[in-house]
Amino acid sequence: MSLPPRSFYSITEVAMRWSVTPFDVIGWSTDGLLALSIALPPVKTEPTETLSGLADVEAPSLLPLFRRDGAPSPTVVIRRVKAGERGLCWIVEPRDGITITASDVLVRRAEVERFERRYGLPYGLHLSQVGGKAAARRRPGPGVPPRHDWDAFYAALMRRIHHHGMPATQAELVRDMLAWFKARNVEHVPDESTIRRKITPVWRELSRA
Repeated sequence: MSLPPRSFYSITEVAMRWSVTPFDVIGWSTDGLLALSIALPPVKTEPTETLSGLADVEAPSLLPLFRRDGAPSPTVVIRRVKAGERGLCWIVEPRDGITITASDVLVRRAEVERFERRYGLPYGLHLSQVGGKAAARRRPGPGVPPRHDWDAFYAALMRRIHHHGMPATQAELVRDMLAWFKARNVEHVPDESTIRRKITPVWRELSRA
């Protein structure tokens, strides 16, 4: 028995799936290329209607949560949302809007898949730009391909550390890289202990005083 596909992804999962930074994802949304959402509690909007559930939000208001340079803000306040075909609506109750964190920002599965089809990113595979066109990186040569793409794993690991720094614990890094594998929708996801073994030498080397 197989589980149904995921309904949505976090910004971090999408960024790791595409081997970019969360700031890049926000930038594409600001350009109107990708819709971002939040799980909205019941709120009243103009003209005196109640909204709840997944609602789209404006990317520029989310930028403080995902700054490339400098410390990001822990929260931002959302005062306008978009639900369905109604367009943007002002939140009138609560009067001060909705406070959210970076982890509250979501991307719907259908939106992720639409973006990947448009820009040649099939199922989150890592791509290289060749002649202006995206081409999937395939391992040349004969033989059975490895069960897990560890080359892509280490590239994503270094990118995560480069953009976000070393986490407080190795366990946090293991969880992030496990999420990276899951976000790629690969057939086989390594277990946590396997990922920890792969990370441990890197962690020890980078943790030296």
